[in-house]
Amino acid sequence: MAVSELTASAVARGAMAVDSSDVVQGAASTRPTALQNRAAFSKSPFVRAAENSLVKWQILDADSVDRAKRENKLLFLHIGYKACHFCRLMTQESFSNPECAAILNESFVPVIIDREERPDVDTIYMNYVQAVSNVGGWPLNVFVTPNLEPVFGGTYWPGPGTSRQVTTESEDESPDCLTIFRKVRDIWHDQETRCRKEASEVLAQLREFAAEGTLGTRGLTGTHPIATPSWNIPSNPTTTIRARDKDAQVSSELDLDQLEEAYTHIAGTFDPVYGGFGLAPKFLTPPKLAFLLHLNTFPSAVQDVVGEAECKHATEMAVDTLRKIRDGALHDHIGATGFARCSVTPDWSIPNFEKLVVDNALLLALYVDAWRIAGGKADSEFYDIVLELADYLSSPPIALPSGGLATSEAADSFMRRGDREMREGAYYLWTRREFDSVVDASGHDKQISQVAAAHWDVQEGGNVDEDHDPNDDFINHNILRVVKTQDELSRQFNISPDTVRQHIQAARKELKARRERERVRPELDDKVITAWNGLAISALAQASSALKPVDSARSDKYLHAAESAAAFIKASLWDESSKLLYRIYREGRETKGFADDYTYLIHGLLDLFAATSDESHLAFADALQKTQNSLFHDSDSGAFFSTTASSPQAILRLKDGMDTSLPSVNAVAASNLFRLGALLDDERYSALARGTVNAFEAEMLQHPWLFPGLLGGVVTARLGPRESVSDVKYKVGREKAV
Repeated sequence: MAVSELTASAVARGAMAVDSSDVVQGAASTRPTALQNRAAFSKSPFVRAAENSLVKWQILDADSVDRAKRENKLLFLHIGYKACHFCRLMTQESFSNPECAAILNESFVPVIIDREERPDVDTIYMNYVQAVSNVGGWPLNVFVTPNLEPVFGGTYWPGPGTSRQVTTESEDESPDCLTIFRKVRDIWHDQETRCRKEASEVLAQLREFAAEGTLGTRGLTGTHPIATPSWNIPSNPTTTIRARDKDAQVSSELDLDQLEEAYTHIAGTFDPVYGGFGLAPKFLTPPKLAFLLHLNTFPSAVQDVVGEAECKHATEMAVDTLRKIRDGALHDHIGATGFARCSVTPDWSIPNFEKLVVDNALLLALYVDAWRIAGGKADSEFYDIVLELADYLSSPPIALPSGGLATSEAADSFMRRGDREMREGAYYLWTRREFDSVVDASGHDKQISQVAAAHWDVQEGGNVDEDHDPNDDFINHNILRVVKTQDELSRQFNISPDTVRQHIQAARKELKARRERERVRPELDDKVITAWNGLAISALAQASSALKPVDSARSDKYLHAAESAAAFIKASLWDESSKLLYRIYREGRETKGFADDYTYLIHGLLDLFAATSDESHLAFADALQKTQNSLFHDSDSGAFFSTTASSPQAILRLKDGMDTSLPSVNAVAASNLFRLGALLDDERYSALARGTVNAFEAEMLQHPWLFPGLLGGVVTARLGPRESVSDVKYKVGREKAV
């Protein structure tokens, strides 16, 4: 999984022991054409890494589905991504096991999918797994009928015979993957009719929720009842899931009151000790933080409704959270290589070590806002983090020679050059002995290592407690995080704050040099994702504009990176003749764009236009918006589907309204349309924006805190756009949107 918790999918504990029949099952029958591993035909680094697997992986296409139909087999969908620790772990434990591979090859059609290439497929089956088990994460493993209807699924399943434990509140023993494979195989063989019937019913339920607009592309909200299979692979833990009351009376219009309700709910989940929201795992939640930061910047009418003190508290919650994230273990305190995606613990002390470019882009935009609030000067709080993140996104290895930005850096790596086994977080871990030897070897005063160790919580026995390290992965190792401020260290060691600062800088320099010299940086997923590049373009453009009065050289650097990424996408992923956008570039372009590719890129281009006044960016955004309208807009109910009507192998067509770790497509689309409508004096765009917001009216009135992005659209719809209408030459003679 992408987080350290056991999938709720479990197998009845009376399952039979493994025997050799798994390897030879079906040998006496007439065999179809033998499977051949097709992973090498993919351009995805995640998929291609499986080309030598014992499992004869197929790619998701018509051939794989046709084979499942001909052979009357379930497809086994393994959905993951290159940076994911638990994806690599399952490959190592399960797919390298001969018995596991044999049963997958003989009894199923095994298909491996990069979730970043096919977010539509990933989302559909993640919604299913969350609905039946109340658990989500990656890897996502789902058995589906030849018609792609889900039968059973889960996340990380331990390999057979492994002693690995995963942190869970349940005391039940977790099933291994071979037990699950055998159980599903036998059920399909013995009860195929029932499996098909129940899978069809589940799909009908999912379609009903999608039609209501209560099923989004970011996972369920905890309001959807989906029946678990009657053949008893129970879900654990069990959760009562309530259906939405279709007959609930709602007001006819959205208004600013929903912002007050959203604020109240979000404030109620705020962690006043560690920042962030809820318990663990803790995610970065940029859309929620952006909503809190912006409450105080909305027109005064919003403050009149929400309350002046409440808007101030909203800013304080967001800034406190950003401060805790900055000081926590998600942050690379040595090499300034960005932030990991989430924390296993509520105090941000143990990360999932994978780093996604999109997370760091969204964080950059947040830290730019927080720095502005702090004063927007070179000595203002968060200035160093703004520079660090912008440098990370605009420099190799993330900034590729082509101009595009890579996707992610993996969680796992080799501790030393020449090592044969990867470890989670190895690049970032230090024993106290190694820490001291590196810092002291430079001939500096030994006080430097003492001060730095106290600053970053480096302990003799490691700083990861046993409860969060059941497999001793981090035994005696330390994950660096700030636990004492420079003023506290000054008092503790009886030295000046300037001396403390110098000691920390000296230690950082030595540790970084040793790490770069002896360790292996985590592997890079170098594919370019249009959507994620769009958000990075936006963040870099905002950083450039904010920094221009303070550091013009860095401002120019970040603007150049944003413009280079935009130019690469236009040249390599935009088909001018067909007016179509593509999602992925790696060894050529691949996969036609989804709604998020259009939406996030338009968002980035509008911010790039705001930073440069270069109308070519506005013209490109306009062209993209027109295509998005034609391919994804729901003319009956408003808002945008995430996929086109002809998206292959997608059994549902969903609309994305709720924000989670990423801003919802429809929230950003509404913002784009309001901005384009104002800039281009095009009322059609403004009307589409209002329709997009209104499409989620019923859900927003019931649960406004799930839609912080769309609430910004409510403000614009009520109080007018904040985008200044400048003298745009491009709009003269431009063909209006339809």
